[in-house]
Amino acid sequence: MVKKTTRISRFAAAVEDQPVVGLDVHKKTYSVALFSKEDGLVESYTCSAGETTLAHQLAELGINIEHIVYESGPTGFALSRILTDAGFDVSVIAPHAFHVDTRRRPRMTSVDGSCIARHF
Repeated sequence: MVKKTTRISRFAAAVEDQPVVGLDVHKKTYSVALFSKEDGLVESYTCSAGETTLAHQLAELGINIEHIVYESGPTGFALSRILTDAGFDVSVIAPHAFHVDTRRRPRMTSVDGSCIARHF
């Protein structure tokens, strides 16, 4: 937990713009990728699934988040509603809305969240 907090704190201190957050949402976990459009920096972490907990974590980062985006899927729109109520701009996108070359890397959850954020 300490390593994750330190990494994310360093990312927050390093970015000068408002990052885009890409989420890869699963039943038990959320993969969170923070992407800086200006610097191209990406930092990611995985947390337990929980809409309210995630909204609190993102608010506690101490940075202005430009937008949060995640794939539509079986989780529904509860996450979107809670993040919107917390003051974030949120988009739920169709999985086919962006193209990812699957030959480039094996499918990994942390890659998915960063790809979503980059392509938004």
